[in-house]
Amino acid sequence: MLPNKEAIHKVIKTATMLNCKVNNELVWQRKHYDWPDLPKGYQNTISGSFAVPVGEHGNFLGIGIRECHLEEDPARWDPETGCIDYNRSGYPLIEIVTEPDFKGADEVKQWLKKLMTTLSYINAVNRDMGVKCDVNVSTPPLFCRVEIKNVNSFRSIASSINYEILRQQKEKHIEQHTRQWNESEQVTKFMRSKEQALDYMFIPDPDLPAVEITKSLLTQINAELPEKPEQKVKKLLKAGVEKTTAEVIATDLPLSELFERLSKKITPAFVANWIRKDLLRIMDDDFNALNISEKHIEELLILLHTGKITEQVGRSILMELLRKPLSPNEYVKTKNLATIAGSSELEKLCTEAIKNNPKPVQDYKAGNEEALNFLVGQVMRASKGKAKPQEVKTILTHLISTP
Repeated sequence: MLPNKEAIHKVIKTATMLNCKVNNELVWQRKHYDWPDLPKGYQNTISGSFAVPVGEHGNFLGIGIRECHLEEDPARWDPETGCIDYNRSGYPLIEIVTEPDFKGADEVKQWLKKLMTTLSYINAVNRDMGVKCDVNVSTPPLFCRVEIKNVNSFRSIASSINYEILRQQKEKHIEQHTRQWNESEQVTKFMRSKEQALDYMFIPDPDLPAVEITKSLLTQINAELPEKPEQKVKKLLKAGVEKTTAEVIATDLPLSELFERLSKKITPAFVANWIRKDLLRIMDDDFNALNISEKHIEELLILLHTGKITEQVGRSILMELLRKPLSPNEYVKTKNLATIAGSSELEKLCTEAIKNNPKPVQDYKAGNEEALNFLVGQVMRASKGKAKPQEVKTILTHLISTP
């Protein structure tokens, strides 16, 4: 059967988001191999000896993209049990092949997370279904490529890379071959000898016509795409956001969209700094997984930006929002968490801290600056975080220096 329209559009979008050159004529190949996961004996693919990939020569976050192509998903074969899962066999599958630019497992893991986030933004991947990755590892001095097939979680990908690096460093002789990752034993195991391109006997598929990618189709698809990370970085820098913060936000599309919406009502640099300093601290991989109402985040940021609550109180409210939905405005009123600033109450707390801690006061008078920080901490504790540290420090300095 011909590939469906949505699959073609998704692979072009994916190639474009990865800054690949998109080719205009795609020829289907038959990739032959006799393996249980493909009972018909060949796989339909836009790759191989006589094919031009959909996209090639790309780059995503500093990692080269060799090619990006469309093919049919084979079944999943478990060599341990002999069982074969044909549930997804024949479904459209986008394969992304990177250049050997990674230096270690953690770099791979973090890059893949950002890739998944970007592709989910164009609905080219379902994050709930996990990830399927063929990991290729080669180490000095032999640099012989070993492939680990169908690793299916970020943790397993990192673990298999780390194990394989150590295994190869211990081996005196390595030949190119394919292995599998054994999750229970945390080891890679020999699976089969690695086939070369000639072994697959690639031939153009006689039943599937070439797919033509027209300029008008590319124009239409480009118009539907979100901004690329590098475009977002430029926009963030122009809005006054610090460079590192801009890069962090721009590589997470849901976060950058949140930033754009919030910065329409609150100073962009303030929003960006809060996202990096506070929101990312409690996030795992996905902002949406936090299940916090954007309206409540906006309320919280306005309270912080206008100085109605302190950063310490803001962080405590953010933790409450993780537990249950609530209005930060109402919560501040109910719990009496508004900032104590320029008031007699704050001066009273400072006076009590000086009275109750004579030694730190003497130490500060003798030139020990750390002693003043101790006194500030006492006032902050007494105010339950509702005082601004800099204002507390100013009042303490004035009271101690006044005879």
